[in-house]
Amino acid sequence: MGERSAIERTEATWNPTTGSDRISSGCDNGYALTLAKRLKAMGPPKYQMDGDPRTSGPGPGLHVHPDALAIPYGWKSPRTVFVNSMSDLFHTRVPLD
Repeated sequence: MGERSAIERTEATWNPTTGSDRISSGCDNGYALTLAKRLKAMGPPKYQMDGDPRTSGPGPGLHVHPDALAIPYGWKSPRTVFVNSMSDLFHTRVPLD
């Protein structure tokens, strides 16, 4: 989770899930795929889990991070948050609960 973000119109990022599946050629040009490669090289555990090469390409497959779900409860003040900047929140494998 980024306490501060350089992304326009947001103050922080929060990724309780990471990864996704490539479902069209449009996914080949998404920034998350390029950023995922960089994050993997940097070493954070959240970005080390490779996906199925048939569906995820060189990026991470979808993973849910239950430990990240409580992070917003610790925030002391309101902020504009980019939720799931590195995944597909509405992926079929993201549990509703």
